[in-house]
Amino acid sequence: MSIMHYPSMQELADTDTMNASWWASVARSLDEFDEQLTSDRAADCGPGGALIDAVTRQPSLANDAAKLSDDHDRLIERARRLRRLVATVAGDDRMVVPVAAELASLAEAHERYRRRVRSLLWDSFVRDLGGE
Repeated sequence: MSIMHYPSMQELADTDTMNASWWASVARSLDEFDEQLTSDRAADCGPGGALIDAVTRQPSLANDAAKLSDDHDRLIERARRLRRLVATVAGDDRMVVPVAAELASLAEAHERYRRRVRSLLWDSFVRDLGGE
């Protein structure tokens, strides 16, 4: 068990200290984010997943759930593209600003995605209960 603090992507994007440790932390954060997104994909869209259950309860949410699934795939691709970039440009001071900006944008996009998932799940319960 590690006692080290690994900052969030947003914290990494906002920091003023962007040295070799920063680049390593960015790479580690993106790797962990990829693992989280992959795990979330199975939990949300796999058999018995949250989005599948929501659509089962309320079929009218199928289009919204499909859009969320597509958005999730785009998040994964963005994270992997940024990770590949970081592997290529780590240590290049000229790339700090664009990498930090994309890191912040990715963190914000993920938060928006999570809010939309929660909203869809809430709607599936509210609409279901309201229809009885």
